[in-house]
Amino acid sequence: MDIRQKLYWLIQAGISTFCTDTPKRADVSLVIQGDMPATDQASAVAYQAKDLDALNKDKQAFSLSSLKKTAAHTLLGHGPTKPKLMCILEIPDAGADKSGQIFVGAQGEQLKKMMAAIHLDIENDVYVSFLSPWRTPGNRPLTTAERALFLPFLMREIELVQPQKILLFGAGVSNSLLATESVAKARGIWHEWQGIPTRVTLAINSLKTTPLRQQAWDDLQEVTKLTQP
Repeated sequence: MDIRQKLYWLIQAGISTFCTDTPKRADVSLVIQGDMPATDQASAVAYQAKDLDALNKDKQAFSLSSLKKTAAHTLLGHGPTKPKLMCILEIPDAGADKSGQIFVGAQGEQLKKMMAAIHLDIENDVYVSFLSPWRTPGNRPLTTAERALFLPFLMREIELVQPQKILLFGAGVSNSLLATESVAKARGIWHEWQGIPTRVTLAINSLKTTPLRQQAWDDLQEVTKLTQP
């Protein structure tokens, strides 16, 4: 059992005080003490969240990533709990970052069209989130260290959302959650994340040619086959 699992079970057991130089309550600002690695600090914060509201507050308060300083807004997950589908993208695009709204900008508009094409209501059937709640400078991919830092928040979010299915957009997200080598190898089959059927498709910003759009459409068609009424 690694340190993030130990912290999770301690918090779930109701332990609220940790032994440091001065006893402190295990809230977001105090549970991450000492020389704990940043990824374990992220796990400690994420796994003490009892619901989505608490998790979102923890994300907004989390300050161990430099991306928070360069992004205009923190983009939190949007949608109902227990949705038919949870869509996970790597990072917000420029339009979403500038506006603070997921569906503003090219990425959000394309996602709405994709969901409409498979007859899913973007507000009632779909929950949308990002691996990183902050846009990267120049829209660059997340580094391996950044993905590891944000992963505990995403994992806890999935547990709290409880989707019927998950659709992962792009290599950064699929590698983080499923340890896949590439989108090309991960596409075309159903995976599972903690028992939830999970599909991998291309990053939205890569859908610029007809062949790639066709591949994404094929992935969406497979998603509909497991959609419950």
